[in-house]
Amino acid sequence: MSDGYDPNVDVDGDGTWDDVHTESDGHGGYTITADMNNDGVADFEGYDKDGDGVVENAYYDTDYDGKHDEHWADEDGDGWLTAVSMDRNEDGAVDGVGKDRNEDGAVDVATLDNNYNGKADTHVRDDNYDGYVDTYATDPDEDGAWDKTVSDTDFDRDFDTVHYGDADTNPLAAK
Repeated sequence: MSDGYDPNVDVDGDGTWDDVHTESDGHGGYTITADMNNDGVADFEGYDKDGDGVVENAYYDTDYDGKHDEHWADEDGDGWLTAVSMDRNEDGAVDGVGKDRNEDGAVDVATLDNNYNGKADTHVRDDNYDGYVDTYATDPDEDGAWDKTVSDTDFDRDFDTVHYGDADTNPLAAK
């Protein structure tokens, strides 16, 4: 706690407040840090720019290697971090963006660059918020159009619908 500032922050999304350290930025805001694996290095660094107790954005080190690999932001000011940009291979470039549409702490829609060349090639979506991918789309030629999309429309964890973006990717189309 610093200067009477004591925010409630659930760093790991488990529904309980976590032990955090706060430091004033000298301009009315605070930096909030947490060491989630007790190795002496902060794995969470959040920012409350106006000192109202609401974290506007935060950086996470999800694999505890000392490097931030996710940046989360509260896009609508309601106190929930719902937009994420990811650097999954920690090369300094964003290779994934996602959203937590129902504010439960989990990414339920994401567009990814799985071969790390700077172009999106995969899209995943959890349409019923049960933690499982229900829609999976790929763009192997990276032209900006999803070439193949599979969906689990009845949410039984078995993909039952396939959509092809063009005739070139459809194996059933007349050639």
